[in-house]
Amino acid sequence: MASRFLDTLSGTPHTPPPVWLMRQAGRYMADYRALRSSEPDFISFCLNSDKASQVTLQPINRFGFDAAIIFSDILLVPWALKRNVRFVTGTGPLLDRLERVTDIDLSHLDDIKTTLAPVGEAIQKTRAALPVDTALIGFAGAPWTIITYMLEGQSSRDFPAARKWLWANEREFDNLLDIVTEATIEFLALQANAGADALMLFDSWASAVPAHYRDRIVSDPAAHIITSLRKRGIMQPVIGFPKGIGEGLVRYCDITGVQAVGIDHGTDLAWAARTLPEDVVLQGNLDPLALIGGGTAMQDAVAHILDVCDGRPHIFNLGHGITPETPLAHVDALVSMIRGSDI
Repeated sequence: MASRFLDTLSGTPHTPPPVWLMRQAGRYMADYRALRSSEPDFISFCLNSDKASQVTLQPINRFGFDAAIIFSDILLVPWALKRNVRFVTGTGPLLDRLERVTDIDLSHLDDIKTTLAPVGEAIQKTRAALPVDTALIGFAGAPWTIITYMLEGQSSRDFPAARKWLWANEREFDNLLDIVTEATIEFLALQANAGADALMLFDSWASAVPAHYRDRIVSDPAAHIITSLRKRGIMQPVIGFPKGIGEGLVRYCDITGVQAVGIDHGTDLAWAARTLPEDVVLQGNLDPLALIGGGTAMQDAVAHILDVCDGRPHIFNLGHGITPETPLAHVDALVSMIRGSDI
């Protein structure tokens, strides 16, 4: 049986559309929390191929989504570059803050296939266990988003250190961008070669890039990543998610060569459906907090999304990741709504 998700990514509209949710393997599920407690730290959890595969399969077994996304983390790339990534309860991710590009040992780029091999192993195990019509997505963080963590040493609201580098150290910033871009290519290639059916590039902090630099920092690196993968014979479709760039999605789609683009919940999906190229599949864009609220408001939002995307290839998803407090019953209701039981 063919995958409706992959068929949609190839440009064929489906009614109802395929559905999966960002962060669908995660803390809102008790089964996830139980398995997570069996590992001492988050990185160890991500790199345990058996447990990463189990967690990836949990939401498929529970909700029957059309696609699974491998359980991993975008910060595995800076971890592989030896930036001392660790996750602190109540604080979030912390890294050794990068002071100079020369602090990165470039030999670590050559080691990514080995260092992050457990992710490929998890993909192989998961692909073997998934139904044949359920696609498996591999992913990585886009270079800018990864760089913000490396330069800030943590997450941030305004990313002052990264933006100061961008304006004051252009040559050094470009060198860092090249290194992280190459590391991202290696990580995505590893996942594609292990059996991922599609790839996704998360640029979660793209909105922090000054518009003046958007092509150079957001779109051009994504284009280079996709071109490099194609030169290696890796032809899996790529979904881009440059969160929060609004009208910049037009240039992003024109430049990058993505097959699909994620639309965040702050972007008008009707505008995207009217404006973005017809051969670019839209993915999104229910507000994750609507899923917490549920009920009539969520049903109305779902109906609107389905209506504005009617007639063009569309993958139903959230506008960002599912939140830990989301009731499982609301996820059940959402899937029923999308698949026509309640709309």
